Amino acid sequence: MGCNSTSVQYDIPEPLVDETVYLSDPSSFNLTVVGGQLILPNAGHGGIVIYRRYFDQEYYDFAAYELACPYHWNDGCGLLSSGMGDLYLTCGCNDHQYQALDGQSIDTSFILPVKEFSCQFDGGNIIRISN
Repeated sequence: MGCNSTSVQYDIPEPLVDETVYLSDPSSFNLTVVGGQLILPNAGHGGIVIYRRYFDQEYYDFAAYELACPYHWNDGCGLLSSGMGDLYLTCGCNDHQYQALDGQSIDTSFILPVKEFSCQFDGGNIIRISN
């Protein structure tokens, strides 16, 4: 089982990402339900959000997104935010929204989706996020 990744080229600096999340850890409780999220603030460039989705009939499907806005990553306001159960990631600079399901912009004039990291789920307890 796995997570999708994109091959789009971004200007966002890409530090090494190698994170392991255990669903059995109490801090990961939100990931036990579809729509649940977990933020890893010290990973990636601006943090990483893990989103549990129901995608292509897969109940155990997770996405891991960079929290730096694709277009405003270098600005002080350029972080994406989202609340538990929220279907969108919102840029702090211009309130532009991206879908949490696939990282795509809700406005077709924005070409870049949210940067998505590769992730693997072992089918039981472990989610591994990397680049």
